[in-house]
Amino acid sequence: MSASCTACAIAAWILAVHAAGTARQPAPPMLQFETLDSRPADAPRLHRLDRDRLRAIVQLVGLEGPGPPIRVVLAPEDSELARATPSWIAGFAHGASSRLVLFPSRSVRYPHDSLEAVLRHEVAHILIARAAAGQAVPRWFNEGLAVVAERAWHFEDRRQLAWALVSADDVRMDDVNDLFQAGPSGAGRAYALASAFVRHIINTQGPDVPARILDAVASGIPFGVAFERATGRSLVDTERGFHAELTSWTRWLPLLTSPFVLWTIVALLALCAIYVRRRRSAERRRQWEEEDERDVGWLPEETLGDDTPPRRARTPPRDWVH
Repeated sequence: MSASCTACAIAAWILAVHAAGTARQPAPPMLQFETLDSRPADAPRLHRLDRDRLRAIVQLVGLEGPGPPIRVVLAPEDSELARATPSWIAGFAHGASSRLVLFPSRSVRYPHDSLEAVLRHEVAHILIARAAAGQAVPRWFNEGLAVVAERAWHFEDRRQLAWALVSADDVRMDDVNDLFQAGPSGAGRAYALASAFVRHIINTQGPDVPARILDAVASGIPFGVAFERATGRSLVDTERGFHAELTSWTRWLPLLTSPFVLWTIVALLALCAIYVRRRRSAERRRQWEEEDERDVGWLPEETLGDDTPPRRARTPPRDWVH
């Protein structure tokens, strides 16, 4: 076989493998945008969503296909629904009806950082419900997995996690469920703990572990048993490993970022700046005094006065202007 034929065969094989891989990828969920009065919503940002990121959520939860279309309702702040919903809630989803509601003006509150992130979060809730065949999953797992599907882990998550660990070193996931109902502060701690724990599970057990857990739950197995079968460890043992993995700097982060420490650093920097400024001023005055003495040294003898001993005039500085 000639070299050209071999190259063609390799290229054809690569294309075939790529096509097969593309064929195995599920389609992204279909989204239908509307307003509260069922009119089509004008949401250009949401219409330009990255479909690959939505497809990744389908894969994360283990669905072969996304299922029926999802209705996305946009609710303005002056609507009755917005007034009846706590202000720290940026959206919510109802898996059984495949419907989710977004409050666009609330999309930058933790754990979200954009309207698109809130949309992915709520879409993840509906897809989790579909992957579990409507069976119940703990709130911490549902919310933690939705945050993982929403976006990557960043510094604010680490800071929130560190604050959450200040009051208790070993927080049980069952306790985290209650935090979601404890107002914005408690919910922030709950999101940080739940998402960090789910990421820990994925990092230690593999990216397909959420899908295996949800598949077992869908078959009627209780969540605790499904978790142990998928991970090979009980939930309690996994929680212990999670807390043992947390580094010491994570626990010190709240102190380092507290207002007291920050203002102390600002005060020290201000004092340092004052000290440096005074030193520069003193050095400048010293230079001026030396320049004055040099100026007297090159003045003509007759200008020194009758009582001044005669001194030989020196050459003026080169930068002196006539």
